[in-house]
Amino acid sequence: MKRTVFALVLGITAASACGPSTRDDNFGTNDGGNNGSGSGNGSGDGCSASAKLVYVVDSNNMLSQFDPTTKVFTDLGQLSCPAPTGYTPFSMGVDRNSQAYVLYVKQSTTTNGAVDGTKLYKVDTTSATLTCVATTFNPGNLKEFGMGFSTTTAGGSIDQLFIAGGSNVDPTATSALNTLDVSTYTPTAVGSVTGSPELTGNANSELWGFFPDASNPKIEQINKTTGLADHTFPLTDSSFVGDPRAWAFAFYGGDYWIFLEKDNSGGFNPETNTTVYQVSDTGVLKGKTNAPGHTIVGAGVSTCAPVTIE
Repeated sequence: MKRTVFALVLGITAASACGPSTRDDNFGTNDGGNNGSGSGNGSGDGCSASAKLVYVVDSNNMLSQFDPTTKVFTDLGQLSCPAPTGYTPFSMGVDRNSQAYVLYVKQSTTTNGAVDGTKLYKVDTTSATLTCVATTFNPGNLKEFGMGFSTTTAGGSIDQLFIAGGSNVDPTATSALNTLDVSTYTPTAVGSVTGSPELTGNANSELWGFFPDASNPKIEQINKTTGLADHTFPLTDSSFVGDPRAWAFAFYGGDYWIFLEKDNSGGFNPETNTTVYQVSDTGVLKGKTNAPGHTIVGAGVSTCAPVTIE
């Protein structure tokens, strides 16, 4: 998600202490459990190879694949969603069939932080033309939100899409946590989350949030029935210091992948592209890489992705 840059500094922005539970999964073998739908690739899990990658969308509508094992981005093409003038990508989730759900918003040009419009589109990432169709989603007060799929049971193949947000991005406010039925596009209230997280899930039936912040960023495991924080990992490395301008979040192979672009001096020294941070399951920075030419605002990874890599 990307917030409109005003003269604003965020004040506060996603298991046991050993991190998320793990399963004996290997990339390309049994990464996401038995999935009865989607195109199989002979691996026995019903998941295609493309369903096991991370997808990202940038502020210029470019949709790309990101392979965490190689740190390589592959541009798939620019989205041609039928969004009205002024709408730009804000967040994204990806299901087990490599279908992306992309949230577009229109930021107000007159009111600080306000949102003038919200649209949700479904993109077929397996299509050569990246077919994009409008959904019937009615946002109500859910105008800006992060999103992520999580399995309903650990090791299962049935997903739920979770969304967390509200009328705008406000790290000091409470976000509404909902599930979103992707057949009817009807949200169902679950609970509330403090802050404005970007979400990701996995095949362990977990839901995680990245909360960007100028000085106190964190990752939390979010309780899927209440919205409360089950576990919190502060991101204390100095690499995360700076006012967040654009961010996204994904879980892959036992690590968290934070896509972040910052402003390091109150509006006068903004970064010009996203940095990808690889963070351990206890919140320790393991490495980082650049995404030249991309301001990434959304990331999606399906529950086919590996929970661990051995």
